[in-house]
Amino acid sequence: MSEQMDAAPTSRPVKKYSVSMPEDVAEEVRARVGKGSFSAYVTAAVKQAIEREHLAELVDDYVRRNGEIPETARAQAAREAEEAERRYAQWLAEQGPSESLAS
Repeated sequence: MSEQMDAAPTSRPVKKYSVSMPEDVAEEVRARVGKGSFSAYVTAAVKQAIEREHLAELVDDYVRRNGEIPETARAQAAREAEEAERRYAQWLAEQGPSESLAS
């Protein structure tokens, strides 16, 4: 995962869970964020996965109601997503080290 995760503290109540994961994955997270931010990093990753699942459900619902999305629309959406990712990467590169970590 090369993109910056939104791991800002939240004022919502939290509950502690025990999660098992492969040791190499856990060590990769620890190497990226240090000891104190492990939970925030995992929380951000899970939230991102849930958002993707919600989007997939919306697309599935659209297809059920309207039929397949035309290839031209899919290609345009892919181009726009690539452009957005390029612009985001450029923006991150322009930020100072402390600024990009704060986002």
